[in-house]
Amino acid sequence: MLFRKACIPFLVLLFLLVAAAYAEVLMPHVEEIAEEDPAKPTPKMNASPVFDAGQKTMPQPSLPAQVVEESEYARVNWTEGYVEATGQAVVPKGRENTPQGKLLARRGAVVDLQRNLLESIQGVRVDSRTTMTDFMASDVVKTEVQGLIKAVEIKEGSWDGETYTVKGRVKLEKIREAVLPALQQQPGKKAVPAHKPKGGGASGLLVDVRHLPLIPALIFRILDENGKEVYGLDFVDQERFLSSGLCDYHTELGYARDAPRIAVSPLVIKAVRTVSPENVDMVISNGDAARIRGNSYDFRIPCKVTVVKR
Repeated sequence: MLFRKACIPFLVLLFLLVAAAYAEVLMPHVEEIAEEDPAKPTPKMNASPVFDAGQKTMPQPSLPAQVVEESEYARVNWTEGYVEATGQAVVPKGRENTPQGKLLARRGAVVDLQRNLLESIQGVRVDSRTTMTDFMASDVVKTEVQGLIKAVEIKEGSWDGETYTVKGRVKLEKIREAVLPALQQQPGKKAVPAHKPKGGGASGLLVDVRHLPLIPALIFRILDENGKEVYGLDFVDQERFLSSGLCDYHTELGYARDAPRIAVSPLVIKAVRTVSPENVDMVISNGDAARIRGNSYDFRIPCKVTVVKR
C-alpha cells in the first residue's frame, strides 16, 4: 500500500515529461518575431468606413428660371410646355361641415378651373398676328379646345374646411393639335434625318435673344437680314412640330446648350433683332443663316431648336 502511494508522484512526473516531449514533436516551429525598425514608419490602416450611412448627399444644383407668362389665376409655361390654371369654390350655404358640401365645393372649383383655363388658352399667342381667340372662331378648333378643357388633368386639390382649391393643366402639344386644322400654312410630312450629324455638323440650333424683347409663340419665323426665311413651319416635319413644337424656351445659356433637345454640339448664334411691333419673329445675320442652311445635318426638320430669352 505504501509502495503504491510512493509511486503515484513518480508516475505523474513521468506522464508530464512524456506529454511535453510529444507536444514538442507535433507543434510547428515558431520563428522569433523580429524587432520593429524605429526608422521605418508603421503603416496606418484606413479607419474610415467603406460606406457612411449618415453621410449627407451633395446638394443638387437648382434649375434655372423658366419662361412663364402669368395672369391672376393662370399661367403659360413655355419651358415645360403647358397651360395651368387654378379654380376655387366654397361650400354652398346650408351645407357647411357636411360631406356633400365638400363634394359640391370641389365641383364648383373644377368649373372655376375650366373657366380660368379657357381664358388663359384663348390668350396663347399662335403667331405674330393671332392668338387662340382668333382661331376659336373655327368650330373645329372651338370643339377641340372645349374637349381639352372638359378633360383637364387635375394636378392638385386642397380643402381647408371652407374652400376647395384645384389646379389643372393642358399641354401645349394638345393646343397645337387643336389649332393645326385651321392654320393657313401647314407643316408637311418630311423624312427625319439620322440623329447623329455627319462630318462634324451641328446637332441643333441655339438662338440667344436675351438682349431682345422676344415674345414666345406657338409659331414663329427666323429670317435673315434680307427677310428670307431660315426656319419656320415650311422646314419642319408635322409630327415633330405637334409633339415638341418649333422650339423650347430657356433662360440660361449654359443649361440650354446641354439640354437633350439640341445636344451635343449645337450651333450657337445671337439674333440681330426681333420683328417689331409683335416681337415674335427673329432676324439673324446672313452669315449665321448661311451656316444653318449649309449644315450637313438638317436639324430644322426634327425641330432641334432652342431659344434663350430673358
